[in-house]
Amino acid sequence: MPEVTDWTLVEPDINAALDRFKYPLEELAAASVPAIVLRQAWPEDKCRALVEKLVREEHLYDPHQPVPEKFQQAAIPEGYYREGSKSEPIYAWQAKTATGRTRIDIGTSLGYRGSDKEDFLTHSAESNRLFSELFAGGDDPIKLMYDALQRLSVNKQVVTAREPDGRLYGSAIIRAHYGGYTYKPHFDSVRLREKRDNYAVHDFEHQFAGVLVLQNSRQGSRTAQCRLHHCLWNEEVDPHLKAGTFYDYAEEHHIDSVEVCLEPGDMYFFNTRCIHEVPGVDGDDPRIVLATFVGYSTDRDEIFVWS
Repeated sequence: MPEVTDWTLVEPDINAALDRFKYPLEELAAASVPAIVLRQAWPEDKCRALVEKLVREEHLYDPHQPVPEKFQQAAIPEGYYREGSKSEPIYAWQAKTATGRTRIDIGTSLGYRGSDKEDFLTHSAESNRLFSELFAGGDDPIKLMYDALQRLSVNKQVVTAREPDGRLYGSAIIRAHYGGYTYKPHFDSVRLREKRDNYAVHDFEHQFAGVLVLQNSRQGSRTAQCRLHHCLWNEEVDPHLKAGTFYDYAEEHHIDSVEVCLEPGDMYFFNTRCIHEVPGVDGDDPRIVLATFVGYSTDRDEIFVWS
């Protein structure tokens, strides 16, 4: 872990990040900052209009109405991912959690579908076609995220991740989290967690996440927010993540954390090897985000983006 005494967010916009650092993404790679936050990167009214469109076109469901059968079948439970080519699911914190906490994906998740590479790439092509139709002739939040990452990269080229034969991964994903869906302390890594050495993105040294908040879940004055811990994943911390004892470990090792408070339209990027979480808030509406993963290496000219 880098020796720092001031682990604070870089905000509120790209200019602030470039004023503070010559190469902002290098700072993310080193975990010397918790996140780069771009306030109101997309207007809140456009976020609201997109959510309404997604419900109207039945890509998501209205939480105030009975859940249609197709969404019950498609829902992804908390903590679910697959490792390597294994077909059986793994639960990041060892147990399947309570019913009612579900996630609906619009797009293709490598963590969820990556065990079958052909299925993943076929589904990715379908997702990319869907997004092209969804954002045709209007504002495109995926392009917005890529453009922001391009500026932050300074001298690299940001592209959708691809295999050597040219087939593309999903360019992004929209996730709706219903019923107080929670991400307990965990990390994300194609290399270290999912161990997908048969994918091109495995070759990148660092993995980031980019998230644009479209809608937040609210319960009274509480909203669902991300917490980043100043702790990079390692073999020592891994048993505590799986057993649900990370808070004890963090207290014993004096690990700092930062809450990233976000409103619809805010976007942020962070290093996914940093232990992070989103405590669930069971509000009237789901937390909905547009998200990507990002492959970054100092010595590579391209940055790969996928979902």
